[in-house]
Amino acid sequence: MSLLNQWKGVNGYMIKDPGTFFSEYDETHGAGYPLAFMFLSFLATMVPLAALMVVFNITSPEDAVIGVVVALFFAVVSWVLGVIEALLVHIIASLFGGRGVAVTLEAYAFPTLIRSGLWWLPVIGWIPALYGWYLQIRGLAAFHDISTGKAFVAALFPLLLYIASIVVLAAVIAAFVLDLGNPPETQPAMLLLELA
Repeated sequence: MSLLNQWKGVNGYMIKDPGTFFSEYDETHGAGYPLAFMFLSFLATMVPLAALMVVFNITSPEDAVIGVVVALFFAVVSWVLGVIEALLVHIIASLFGGRGVAVTLEAYAFPTLIRSGLWWLPVIGWIPALYGWYLQIRGLAAFHDISTGKAFVAALFPLLLYIASIVVLAAVIAAFVLDLGNPPETQPAMLLLELA
C-alpha cells in the first residue's frame, strides 16, 4: 500500500477511533516511515495557507508562487520542529523504559494532522492542537508500554523547553529593541586620565 493511502487510513482512524488504532497497531517500521508520514501531514496542514496565498495574489503570479514557496518553507520548518520535539520526548521516554526512536516517531507522527491541521483558525485552532497533543501522549504510552503519566511527563519536557527558549529569545530581543535610553557620550581617553 502506498504512503498516501496509509496516510489517509491512519488519519481516518485518528479522527474516528484513535483508541482502537493505538491498541491494535502492531506494525514495525524504521524511522523513515514516520518521518515521511509526519512530513506529508505538515504539507497537508499548509495547503490552506498556500491556497490563501494564491487566491489573494491571483493577479500577480510571481507573488502567488512566492506565497506557495513560503507555505512549503513553513511546512519544512514545522516538520523539523516536530522531529526535534519527538526526539526530545524520546530522551525522556527512554528513561522510563521506552522501546526505540522509531516507536516515538510513530507515536508523534500519526496524530500530526489532528494537532496541526487547523492551526490557521483564529480563535479555536488551539482546541484540536491540544487534542492532537493528547493523542500523541496516548500513542506514546501505548507504543512504549509506559503509563500515561510517564508519557505526559515525556511530552511536557519539550513544551517546557520551547517556553523557556521563547522567554530567553524575547528577553534578548527586548534588550536590543527596547533600549530606549541614550547611549553615554564617549569621552576621549586623555580626558578620562585628567579626571583621575
